[in-house]
Amino acid sequence: MTLEVEIYGRSMDVTDHMKEYVDKKVSKLDRYLPDIDEARVDLAYVKSARSAADRQVAQITVRGRGFILRSEERADDIYAALD
Repeated sequence: MTLEVEIYGRSMDVTDHMKEYVDKKVSKLDRYLPDIDEARVDLAYVKSARSAADRQVAQITVRGRGFILRSEERADDIYAALD
């Protein structure tokens, strides 16, 4: 089954390199959770964060048959937040 990945950017531009990186990372989830139908990735830049190290935010929501998983990570670099 093919995994549908939706990528959204909030207060930032999502480049082609970021899209490829997200697709590569999210495609690995299918090995561990074979019943995944779709994944939504929200990337954001939060200027009002207390710490400058927490301004880049990556959220992923995974939906499948009978479950919804959500995770959020903050870092000073968007790629570090995605990892």
